[in-house]
Amino acid sequence: MAKRRLVPPREERLDNLLMNHSMIFMGMFEEDLTALADRMVYATASSKRSGTSASKDAKDEVAPESRALISEIFSGIREEASSQRTRDPRAFKRYVLGPALDKGLQIVESYDFGRPKLTERLSDDVLASYVFLLLSGDKELGRMFKEIDGWKAGLPEPPWAG
Repeated sequence: MAKRRLVPPREERLDNLLMNHSMIFMGMFEEDLTALADRMVYATASSKRSGTSASKDAKDEVAPESRALISEIFSGIREEASSQRTRDPRAFKRYVLGPALDKGLQIVESYDFGRPKLTERLSDDVLASYVFLLLSGDKELGRMFKEIDGWKAGLPEPPWAG
């Protein structure tokens, strides 16, 4: 029997979506993260040109350094994004009661990028993979982000934002 994934409650999925979207957006403007993306693209292109895959030694040398950098960057981004949110769970719960927020969930669920969705609690590595995909010019992810941006623009301002 196939394992069924538990879908988090609506409120949690919305919280994840709003937080992940903000973090990915902020990550797009982090110089260290964009430099890392450039290095990864260069390494991939170089290995393709030579007809080989990236060597295990190179992966071992770069991966721990990259992971540490990604973790450091997203730790700061997470702290900044969290500081802009309400600390009152009841205020958030009241804010997400409206049906207008369901559109954001529908947008995310209509796309598949071969990684966990923005409605899930994402690791730093997965968040970085979304940033790298956007920076690489992925049209489908760009389209989804434009849809999410349009959806968010039509939402009422959260009471804690002012």
